[in-house]
Amino acid sequence: MGERLKPQDKLKSWEVHNGMVLVCPLCKVCADTHDHLFFDCSYSRQVWLKAQALTHLPCLHNWRSLVSCISPSASRNSVRGVVAKLVFAVSVYFIWQERNNRIFKKSHRTEVKLFEDVIATVRLKLLSIKFKVSADVDHMKKLCLCSVCYLIF
Repeated sequence: MGERLKPQDKLKSWEVHNGMVLVCPLCKVCADTHDHLFFDCSYSRQVWLKAQALTHLPCLHNWRSLVSCISPSASRNSVRGVVAKLVFAVSVYFIWQERNNRIFKKSHRTEVKLFEDVIATVRLKLLSIKFKVSADVDHMKKLCLCSVCYLIF
């Protein structure tokens, strides 16, 4: 889970920005960098705070810290790990997609709409996974106050 996404700061270093304003297309305040986009940006942070509540991960907003926190569970297939990895991956995907849509298609979604899209995508993926009945699955049902987990179990 390295920093393979190439935001506008790469264009600036390559000097191919041709006068483009190189600010974050989500918040229009700070430079469009990897660290800002995930999750220092006010837009992406609001989406991540809602998503984070579903995963019960520690309250982290820094890319490296989040990856370090999620990585140990990446090799395990526990229900908690699966939900955390899915919510993180889908959130990152949709935030990156939203960034590109704003730059290239001039379209945008609110934070609430993007979060709803994250939840719908996670829900669909979780519906396709068969979980063994276990204490961990029961515990996750009780912890999860969202419709995502109730629909999968």
